[in-house]
Amino acid sequence: MRWLSRDPTPLPARPSCEQVGAVIQAYLDGELGADDAEVVAEHLRHCDRCPIEADKLRRVIEAIRAQRPDLAPDVRSQLEGLLDGVAPPAIDD
Repeated sequence: MRWLSRDPTPLPARPSCEQVGAVIQAYLDGELGADDAEVVAEHLRHCDRCPIEADKLRRVIEAIRAQRPDLAPDVRSQLEGLLDGVAPPAIDD
């Protein structure tokens, strides 16, 4: 369950770092459609900064899971969903 949801409009073929940042948690959680996931993956392969941000977020998610493996999946999802409310830092394209 997501507390915040993103606009379901498909990502453009060449998204900005801001657009990728808006969906990175959904990407890491495997919640993007195949087309959007491929667009994000392609962006991450060529961007200097977004992979760093994605790695930071991945580590936070892993830390939450490691600290409380006994939490029910829906509670863990809500905690991870809190990250949706954290605005990613502005990244200049």
